[in-house]
Amino acid sequence: MEEKDNVTEQLKELISVYDFNKNTLSRYLDLPLDQVECIAEGNIDFLPDEPLYRFQLFNKIAFLYLCATEDKDLKSSGFLEVLISYHGLSKTTIAKMAGVKIEDVERVLINSSNEVPEDAKYRIAVTSMALRFFLKDCEPEL
Repeated sequence: MEEKDNVTEQLKELISVYDFNKNTLSRYLDLPLDQVECIAEGNIDFLPDEPLYRFQLFNKIAFLYLCATEDKDLKSSGFLEVLISYHGLSKTTIAKMAGVKIEDVERVLINSSNEVPEDAKYRIAVTSMALRFFLKDCEPEL
């Protein structure tokens, strides 16, 4: 599938399958509602030809789509990895803040989440997402 079809299908699926709010998409994509609907219908002819603009717009759509379709344990592992490698937080810090064992954090990091109790995975995910939210201003823009 070529990039145009892929991104339009992703947007269409966000709207039709996941009932994603079109007004939120409009604000997130910084496009009028009718243009969001045009993209979902496969029409991108109105978009500027500037490659960087299209790249950033299509990435934003893909990021939302991945939230729905990507393996949740893998995503949690990715959040943890950024906190540890980029922000310099330790596994111990994350475990203490989440109220879980350090072994649970380590298992999530190496994608052995099936060995981690659901409540521990939940606590790690919530803690990781909160930390990423508060530390996001320290991260480079995509």
